[in-house]
Order: sequence, then structure tokens, then C-alpha cells
Amino acid sequence: MLTKSFFTIFVIYHICMRYILNILVIFTLLSCSKSVKIDIEGRLTDNAASMVYLVVDGMKPDTLASAAVTRDNTFRLKGEVAEPTTAFICDDNGNTLSILLTESAKLRLRPLPEGGYITEGGPINDKYNLATNRLSDVARQIMELNYESETAEEEYESLIARYHDILSTTITDNLDNIAGVELFLAQESRGMTAEDMRVRMAQFSPEMQGLSIMKQFADYIEQYARTEVGQPIVDMEINTITGRKPLSEICKGRWVLLDFWATWCEPCLREIPTLLQAYEKYAIRGFEICAVSLDMDPERWRTFVAENNLLWTNAIDSPNDGESSAVELYGLQTIPANFLISPQGTIVAKNLYGEDLLHELAHHLGE
Repeated sequence: MLTKSFFTIFVIYHICMRYILNILVIFTLLSCSKSVKIDIEGRLTDNAASMVYLVVDGMKPDTLASAAVTRDNTFRLKGEVAEPTTAFICDDNGNTLSILLTESAKLRLRPLPEGGYITEGGPINDKYNLATNRLSDVARQIMELNYESETAEEEYESLIARYHDILSTTITDNLDNIAGVELFLAQESRGMTAEDMRVRMAQFSPEMQGLSIMKQFADYIEQYARTEVGQPIVDMEINTITGRKPLSEICKGRWVLLDFWATWCEPCLREIPTLLQAYEKYAIRGFEICAVSLDMDPERWRTFVAENNLLWTNAIDSPNDGESSAVELYGLQTIPANFLISPQGTIVAKNLYGEDLLHELAHHLGE
């Protein structure tokens, strides 16, 4: 039986992850041969902010462009980037108003009747907006499904197929511009194998393959390949509540679920009851959970662990100088993320949630 909780994870995983893990962004803007001049006008709702900023992925809010909002709530942002990329319009209240794709066209920020804003006016942004609107419509239909009906699973599978078809077709039609790159990096690549990612990347035009974000993603793919099912664990020193330990020591001779999470991650918190159930049942048989938090506030993390009586191995991703983070070593794109590791130190499954995790543990450890 499908559950709405399961779909909530799907929606966040396939639509929202570009915003869930801002602290984990692995792409930074580097130089390229063809610059893009940006010109954006807009109008905010009444007195929404006094300043707006053009923020490029990986850059500080004031490094590209900023503008004061006039008395009639209008503004104009002008800037230049070294190559096509994804950007955001933010305000001085800490809000992200709109995503946009940089292109040399006159763009405008427009308030939406239902709230929020959209950036439009250029051919690339208009293509991107059309695609995301279609994807959002399918996602809305999935959320409105009656998950108790006998046909729910069939309807769900049909809508999921439609979602992926829209996504794949849009990317295929935009292999020569940043819209295809953005949709590939932010959505389609998630859940792909490393080989599937390589194949898709090779389909993009030489100009798009030459973007710095694509070159860095190619490096990411090679790291990701080292954490696929069948690979040995990538060892690392982790900072547990009781001190630093190598992951290999924790995993030696027993089944371990390596779980990446954070106290600010709502989908992660929804998985905790399942983890508690699994630990209560299988810890006596040698099963261990190694939960690595991506929290930036160690005290908040420690307090949460203590208050929720999480008795498994708890660690926080805070590498020493010169060490790679767990995010880098395990090629994380979003959280929650987990890896089931055998007593031999081999990754046997990835991203098991809810009943899927319990079924997998029952298969290996018995009922």
C-alpha cells in the first residue's frame, strides 16, 4: 500500500533538493570563455524589501549585483557572469524570491497571484518555467491521490512515469543551453547510476560540457561511483559523541546502516521512528546504526540526540583541516541518505526508507 509519507519524500527528493542542502552545494563558479550579461527589472509586492541581490550559485549575496528597491517597489539588477549558470534573486530579509538561469536577455521578476515570484522574459528562462510548471502540475496530482484506493498504486506509477518523461524530454530538447544543465544536475541525475550520469553528460553540447559546473560534476561522478552498491566502504575518521573513530572500526564484523541526516531536515526526522524500530529489533543481533549529522550547530545536535534517546553511534561531519568531508567522500546530493554495509565492509544497498529498510534488514538478519 502506498503512503502519503512515501510520496512526501519523493516530492522533496525530486523537486526541492536544490534548496534543502544549500550547505552541501558542490558546484562553484569558475571562469569560462563566454560571459553572460544580465539585466533584470522587477516589482515587489508592497514594502516587501528595501534591497535585492543577484546571487550566483556558490557566490556571496553581494558579489554579483545588488539594487535598492524604489518607493514604487521596483528595482533593476545588472551584472555579468563568466558563463551560463543558475542564479537566485534574494532580498535583504533573507528570502529567496526566484530562481533564474543567466542569459543575455531582458528579464523581469513578476509576482505570482498565488504568492511568490517568477523570473521570465528570456527564451531559456521561459523554457525552464514551462517545464517546471508541468512538473509541478504532475506533482500536485500525485499529492492529491487517494492512497487508500485500490487503484492508487497504478495511478501513482503512471504519474511518476509521466513526471520522468517530461523531465527527460525537456532535457533532451535543451542539451545546448543552461536549462537542460540545471534540470539534469538538480533533478534527473539524482537516483542515476554513475554510468547513466556519464552517458547523459556526453549528450550535452561541447559548450555545455565545458561549463565549470559540468566539469566539477564529472569529478563528482567518479567519487559517487566509489559508493555504489557492491563497492567497499570509503573509510573516514568521524567525530562521534565519545571521540574520533574510523568508520571501518565501527563497521568491522557487523551489519551497519550508515545514515546521513540533520536536525533541520524534516524528511530525516520522519525516518527516526523506523530507525528506532530497526535498532530495537536488530541491535541484539549485532546491527548498528552510524548516524552522521550534517548539522552546523554541535550543541543543537547533541541536545537532539540526548532528548530523543538515540542510542546508536552518533557522529557529526566536522573534518579536521586537510580532511575531506563525509559529503564529499560519499558523493551526497541530498539527505536523508543511507548505506547498508555488510560485515565484510561492502555496500549492499542504498537509500532504504520506511518499510524498505525493515524488509532489507529482515532479509539479512532474519525476522
